[in-house]
Amino acid sequence: MKNIRIRVCGILEKNNELLLVKHKKNDSEYYLLPGGGVDHGEDFKTALKREFLEECNLDIKVEDMIFISEGIAPNGGRHIVNIYFKVSYISGDLKVGLDGTNLIGVEYMKKSNLEKITLHPNTKKELIEYFEDRSSGIKYLGNRWE
Repeated sequence: MKNIRIRVCGILEKNNELLLVKHKKNDSEYYLLPGGGVDHGEDFKTALKREFLEECNLDIKVEDMIFISEGIAPNGGRHIVNIYFKVSYISGDLKVGLDGTNLIGVEYMKKSNLEKITLHPNTKKELIEYFEDRSSGIKYLGNRWE
């Protein structure tokens, strides 16, 4: 039996911009919302706070859950559940952390530029909609494997 990976990520807005982390794998560059895997015995909020410190050097407050999506590989190799939370800044100076991944940058990006980048999983449309209407309630976004 293969395991399902649970990944938490944070939606952090500042001055009408969204915090993203930039990754490079092989010759491909892409963005993710800051976050990462939940360790066994770790609750979602603790995992997300740890990941923000590791990736961005920021201490955050975890607020409401916004979205849930899945990434299911067509070949059955991987299954990832992504859980998205609204977060707010508490302290820290933004810089690339030392978490040992393919992380090459952290930056705030204008929401109008989201359509121009590669974002994994591709939730650009839902993020833009969220910022436009600030609707409450958790949305299930389905399978977003690319």
